[in-house]
Amino acid sequence: MTRTINLTTTYSHPVQKVWKALTDKTALSQWLMPTDFEPVVGHKFQFKTKPQGNFDGIVNCEVLEIVEEEKLSFSWSAGKSMSTIVVFELTAVGNETRLDFQHKGFEGLFNRLIARNILAAGWKRKILTKLLPEYLAK
Repeated sequence: MTRTINLTTTYSHPVQKVWKALTDKTALSQWLMPTDFEPVVGHKFQFKTKPQGNFDGIVNCEVLEIVEEEKLSFSWSAGKSMSTIVVFELTAVGNETRLDFQHKGFEGLFNRLIARNILAAGWKRKILTKLLPEYLAK
């Protein structure tokens, strides 16, 4: 059994600006976490943050899919047992952008009950609803 984090939100910015925030490593490093991301399918990269408990602060990722200004998908692996997928899908709605977000693939009891809840709180309460909008407002 798996659980998926789903979030749909609309930003009062054009798709091009939101896409750049998602795919430019300097932008990502400012609103999400320091990273060596490159928007190339197959590119392996990391996000780095403060270690906590058994988490060493490193998220290993690989770009899985890119559809210019529409979709970005990458793997998200942390620790020894968590291997998930993050998907951002953008849709222009006039001069605004709807973001459909998924973080999926939480397998195993620990990942379903603990890791998923921690990440869901981060994505929903801070990252996509506070940090990204603050970055886009600059």
